[in-house]
Amino acid sequence: MKNSTFVASALSALMLAACQTGPKVVENPLIESANSMTLDIAKVELTDTATVLHVDAYFRPHYWIRIDSKTYLRAEGKNYALTDAQGITPDSLFWMPESGEASFVLSFQPLPKRTKSFDFIESDCADCFKLFGIDLTGKKSYDTPEGIPAEALQIDGNATMPAPVFKSGETTVEVHLLHHRKELGKEQAMYVNTLTGGQEEYTAAIDSVTGVVTFKFSQYGLAEALFPMAGSVLLAPGEHVTVYIDQRFSGQRIVASRKGSEIQSFRTLYADGTYANLNNLVNSRTDWPAWSMNLYSGKFGDYKMSAEAYETYVVNRYKELSDSIASDSLPSLMKEWMLLSLKGEAVVAMMDGDRGREFNYRYLHNDWDRRNPVKGIDPMKPECILGLTKLFDINDPQLLMGARSSDYIGSVAYADEAWIKAAGIQTGLVPSLRKFIPLVGKAQAGTLTEADMKVFGAEDNPFYADALRAMQQETLAQLEAVKDKAVVERTPDVPVEKLFDAIVSPYKGKVVLVDFWNTWCGPCRAAIKATEPLKDTELKSDDLVWIYIANETSPIVKYKTMIPDIKGKHFRLNDKQWEYLAKKFKIDGIPSYVLVDKDGSYRLRNDLRDHDLLCKTLAEKSQSE
Repeated sequence: MKNSTFVASALSALMLAACQTGPKVVENPLIESANSMTLDIAKVELTDTATVLHVDAYFRPHYWIRIDSKTYLRAEGKNYALTDAQGITPDSLFWMPESGEASFVLSFQPLPKRTKSFDFIESDCADCFKLFGIDLTGKKSYDTPEGIPAEALQIDGNATMPAPVFKSGETTVEVHLLHHRKELGKEQAMYVNTLTGGQEEYTAAIDSVTGVVTFKFSQYGLAEALFPMAGSVLLAPGEHVTVYIDQRFSGQRIVASRKGSEIQSFRTLYADGTYANLNNLVNSRTDWPAWSMNLYSGKFGDYKMSAEAYETYVVNRYKELSDSIASDSLPSLMKEWMLLSLKGEAVVAMMDGDRGREFNYRYLHNDWDRRNPVKGIDPMKPECILGLTKLFDINDPQLLMGARSSDYIGSVAYADEAWIKAAGIQTGLVPSLRKFIPLVGKAQAGTLTEADMKVFGAEDNPFYADALRAMQQETLAQLEAVKDKAVVERTPDVPVEKLFDAIVSPYKGKVVLVDFWNTWCGPCRAAIKATEPLKDTELKSDDLVWIYIANETSPIVKYKTMIPDIKGKHFRLNDKQWEYLAKKFKIDGIPSYVLVDKDGSYRLRNDLRDHDLLCKTLAEKSQSE
């Protein structure tokens, strides 16, 4: 009898569930990843006749977004077409209101009832909106990715702080992009802050099947590799480091930005290697307290302060923040790392106090034109550094382990000698860096001499001299490899006033685009990369000439290894020549473009920074009679 009752109850429950009507509603679903932060799916309604998405949009006020009529949902390999839209008209420009926020509703063909997740694909164009893995199961949090080895997972918050490694070697960084979707990109960028105080950019193709990308480069001393939006890791020279990046961070950031959302800690990056424990600790949470001076927020310091008042301000701010770190319930290793970061920041704040207070002025007055000098700032005095040296050792090599150490390196390496004397520093990290860094440019240009090396003495770590020699050897090998490939035009031997005319005059009767650029300029490289394939297709013309003008701030090896892949005429000017042309055309930054018409007339055309306009203009002018 009991069994019969149980069976009857179960059948009754099933019949009741089958008779229930109405849509299945999923509020604020988790999103796996996305190629943009502009759209969010606030609610999904699933019925027998439609899948309805309630979409929130966030974008700059008075700018437009657009939803393509070919937008579809993708689930289990099948596509489900857009059928209706409310609050937005597909294929038309939708102008964002003053608030920068808007909402609309999109309806699609119905998804199968047992669908667990789906993708939102705003047509198949490369830069259209795409949101992947929109969850329908009600998940509230992201799980730890599978397949990460124990070394990359393990964290000891009470371990000792590792030391910076001073040696040279070829470093390999193998990046595994977890939950990778090919629509998120075909290439991965990595930026490496070096012991020279500079930054190197590396870009490599992503294996579309495995989601793995590998970087190999020569490393001299401790370095920090940064992965856009994902985090950073310290690298020891000559090691093979495996980094795992959970690409769900893009979806998590959308979810975390929702109004009323409970911010959940999300670990984006995992790594092994020499500094595995410290790297994993720092990257284990996204909500570590930010005990930072925020030097370039515009709100640090006051441009009206005297040098002495600013010194007191920096010292007191350091004490306040260091006390906050000490009293926090952080793991001891995290405290030490944060304190090292704060110390380095304090050194920058003091030694760059004039520039910092100028930044405060420009921020408050919204005056970013560097041609307008800021007057009345009381110059910092080298003796001001004593306010910090009484608190900690600014010559401590451990400062290289903190965040933003490249700023610290730049400050101490290029500070006036009077600052170093005032600090009482005679040997160690700072004096060695001050000898090393000015010679890096010569080594990277292949012009380093043994006479240059005499600046180093027995008090300096042999690493610095050995690293410079290794840099020069690598430079010469790379230059030899591109000797017959990199063609740099001879700069006309004329007065600077006639230089531009001498460069473009051989091409009268043709349209000439003169591109002012440099290898270190990210927007320059991006514009060239977008344009290069078109030279063999829609912009292929015997009446169109491409001229690229750079200056000597482009490292010679980087420059000569890049230009073989950039079709056109290449000129590399000295400082005087570049400065004259910059003033002649009132160049406010790069890339900048001067367009020469077929009749030889020319003018600055920085409206051509708009890639579409550049292509349209060049096509029209080169094809006209």
